[in-house]
Amino acid sequence: YDGLDVATRVRLRGIDAAELKASCPQELQLAQAATVALRSLLGQGDVVIYNIGPDKYQGRVVADVATTKTENVSAAMLASGHARAYNGGHRGGWCANASR
Repeated sequence: YDGLDVATRVRLRGIDAAELKASCPQELQLAQAATVALRSLLGQGDVVIYNIGPDKYQGRVVADVATTKTENVSAAMLASGHARAYNGGHRGGWCANASR
């Protein structure tokens, strides 16, 4: 192996999931479930990131992600109900009293 190892944070393109830094218990529960689902998908192995671009926050990139068994991790998270579609702009809250 002649390459250089680089570590960076990756935001999955096209989705929004509840945050672990939750505003209410409901959001925390949704965030924990999404975390378990994402770890399961990534645990399939041979994770590939592609269509890499800059994110609005420094220190991470936005990208599409695939694994051995899952062609598009974002689509899988949407299909399982662990995320909702997001393509920029204002994100709605996850708490019962927040606007979606």
